[in-house]
Amino acid sequence: MRIGSTIPTLVCAIYLAILSGDTAHAKPGSKRHRVHQGDTLELLAAEYYGNRVHKIYIMVENQLDHVRDLKPGEILRIPISEQITVAKGDTLAGLAATYLGDANKVGYLAEVNGLTPESSLALGQELTVPMQVRYRSTGEVSLRDIALGLFADAKLATLLQQYNKLGSPTLTAGQVIYIPVPKIRIQASKRRPKDADAKARIAQRKAMRANALRVLPGAQAAWRTGEFGVAKRELVALDTDYLDASLASEISVLLGAVYIAFDDEDSALASFSKALSRRPKTELSPKLYSPKILEIWAHAKAKID
Repeated sequence: MRIGSTIPTLVCAIYLAILSGDTAHAKPGSKRHRVHQGDTLELLAAEYYGNRVHKIYIMVENQLDHVRDLKPGEILRIPISEQITVAKGDTLAGLAATYLGDANKVGYLAEVNGLTPESSLALGQELTVPMQVRYRSTGEVSLRDIALGLFADAKLATLLQQYNKLGSPTLTAGQVIYIPVPKIRIQASKRRPKDADAKARIAQRKAMRANALRVLPGAQAAWRTGEFGVAKRELVALDTDYLDASLASEISVLLGAVYIAFDDEDSALASFSKALSRRPKTELSPKLYSPKILEIWAHAKAKID
């Protein structure tokens, strides 16, 4: 059964117009699959995506223009979404460059993960990199028609244009774009296994968050009652790099205030700077903090700016 017999001609052309490549080697955003006896395109789609209909993505990735029997031992490339674990130094822009091929796609990556492009990441945080399909136009075609053919939504033509930084809403023959497919997720059983370091970061993040939530209320109470030594002892043991930006910033602000109680302005400045690096728009209220704390906070903001 040929693809064109089940879907419109335009959609068929869109799906088949993929750049040639060596199907024996998985590229970023794909996984190698060695065909076993009994494998079919439909079964592989169900196995990897949970839906037989999505066999079209496997066909596209391997330049198959019709549904055919698969040969045991044959190597197929399966397009996938990625589940990644944030490591030290990772930023959304850097991850967009690595996994989507363009740091300017940071907004798209952020939106898919419920973040903003300015969000700072925590060590051990897990992010989804959605699947994308590489497409070469075989003739003149509008992005509107592509959006209708693939997503049944003409409004997504704007997304395609922005995603690929195109000046025109129409493609010419031979032009290459990337088509994001954010709603399809690879099944958990088929995700790339995490290495030991990633697992350790995830475990450390979970433990650090639980510890921070346990410690913070007591440290806040100790600071309010002037038991600064107690607050400091609890807070310095927390590694805020593993915490979400809001919690990390809250802890760093409190620790900075505690340092000022000990006349340690250098440590306070460093702690405030760390708070601002995680949440640059954080403001301190004069109703809650002393003039000295606000003065050091202003120095920290000046350094960040």
